[in-house]
Amino acid sequence: MEKFSAVTFFQIGRFLAIIRSNVQRSISTAGYSRETKLAVASAEAASTPEALQAIKTSLIRVGLPVSIKCMTALIDKRTEHGATFGDVQDAIGQLEQTISWEMEDRLFMYINPDRAARYDQRELFGKDVNSKFPTIQFDLVEAGNCYATGRSTAVVFHLMRIMETGVQAFGTKLGVKLTDEKNWQNILDEVNKAIRGLSAKDPATVAMSQASANLYAVKLAWRNEVMHPKDTYTLEEADNLIRQVKIFMEQLATII
Repeated sequence: MEKFSAVTFFQIGRFLAIIRSNVQRSISTAGYSRETKLAVASAEAASTPEALQAIKTSLIRVGLPVSIKCMTALIDKRTEHGATFGDVQDAIGQLEQTISWEMEDRLFMYINPDRAARYDQRELFGKDVNSKFPTIQFDLVEAGNCYATGRSTAVVFHLMRIMETGVQAFGTKLGVKLTDEKNWQNILDEVNKAIRGLSAKDPATVAMSQASANLYAVKLAWRNEVMHPKDTYTLEEADNLIRQVKIFMEQLATII
């Protein structure tokens, strides 16, 4: 998936309008005609070099190979011996038509700003979580990308993989083996049992109790006793899970 802003399309249209306006103004006000050779006109009349290059750069960003070739031909046309204003007008028309044809074969999707904020976020859960749990980076980025693109159930899949890493690390810290355990309540029971065996006055024990409470909150958000997601999730549910898993992993990062 290519990422770019709709501003790119706006710029292509704006600079094409500038070029067409320059040529047309030269024909209508300077006494030139379609048959007038560019060599006798000013550089501005033959179209602005900066505008031409800006269009080509934008076409490269969008990925329109045939249009790029048309744009290169138009740029070359400005310095071609014997080229006329009519040649430039025709080249502009060909470029516009080619862009239109190529755009018909492309699928573009819009992501609203609220969801787009989570796209390609490598620190979706913060720097501390990244540092303490480097193995979750792929799923972390994908969870954000899936949310941004509306794949809510896929978000939960990636969050589940993140939680498995976090829960295992939590169990290891407490000396509890949770490798094969998939039942939320059993996990919580084992974790809480281990925490009760620690000194209640130790700040670390308080932090672990808070992490356990956050783990319980994730369980509620998941709405499933077993650590397997249901068939489908809404974006609202996925958003809630992202927030809850983030809180748990942030708390976990402080005690691991």
